[in-house]
Amino acid sequence: MDRQEKDTLFIHNFSRFHADSVCKASNRRPSVYLPTREYPSEQIIVTEKTNILLRYLHQQWDKKNAAKKREQEQGEGDSPAPPRKIARTDSQEMNEDS
Repeated sequence: MDRQEKDTLFIHNFSRFHADSVCKASNRRPSVYLPTREYPSEQIIVTEKTNILLRYLHQQWDKKNAAKKREQEQGEGDSPAPPRKIARTDSQEMNEDS
């Protein structure tokens, strides 16, 4: 296409455009949202303190640890294992080492 053909296409495409028709559209009343349900006014939107990804990861970690705890409890029922921590009965031994 040469320059003259482009100019005629441009004129033809915008020859039907009228600025008055654009102004008439702005005279319409704006649309208004009308809710279909009534919600109590006490409802307050609160943002979560934690990120959604962190919350998901914590849930997965809790599920994984809960399964491990169950396995340990079942294992302890079968064979009693020595306790991990032993209470100190004689505090004098600690004082003698110092």
